[in-house]
Amino acid sequence: MGMTILIVSVTSLYFPLNRKLTGGFNLSTRFDSWIPLWPVWVVPYLLCLPVWIAGLIWAVLKMDEGLFRSFASACLFVQVSAMLSFYFFPTYVKRPILNNGNWATQVLKMVYRNDGDYNAFPSGHVYQTALICLFYNQLYPNHSGVWIGIVVIVALSTLFTHQHYLVDPLGGLAIAWFGYRLGLYLFL
Repeated sequence: MGMTILIVSVTSLYFPLNRKLTGGFNLSTRFDSWIPLWPVWVVPYLLCLPVWIAGLIWAVLKMDEGLFRSFASACLFVQVSAMLSFYFFPTYVKRPILNNGNWATQVLKMVYRNDGDYNAFPSGHVYQTALICLFYNQLYPNHSGVWIGIVVIVALSTLFTHQHYLVDPLGGLAIAWFGYRLGLYLFL
């Protein structure tokens, strides 16, 4: 239980960093201008939040001690690494101005209003989702396609909502993979 509280505590550092950072780097590439804005992708973007909470609770309840220690150490490593990156290498996204539109545009406007421009690299949506899916693949290996599909949908949602640039989800995948391998190495 203590490790879970520590993970949640470190993760909560996202919010002050997201709102208080200034300056920093914009990691957009020429390829980012080719990515369309599709506000409906805000749905999977926001669905990540309850999935992460459920994933952590499920891990506490279903993983054996060794796998849970691997998972918890990987989560802690990834979260600390990301928070240090956010602080020492602040990155931001320049979002488009949204005009009045359908319900999805209105929800995306709400996301833009409530989420600061910072903490872009690595993508927290991607590293948290990928880490959960990698460990859930350990529990349920017959569902690999589901785990891959979830990660792909989340990565696309970060791009199609223009919450991230192309390098951000790639960085999220890389740090999740490294944390996963480290967690397995340490405890399995």
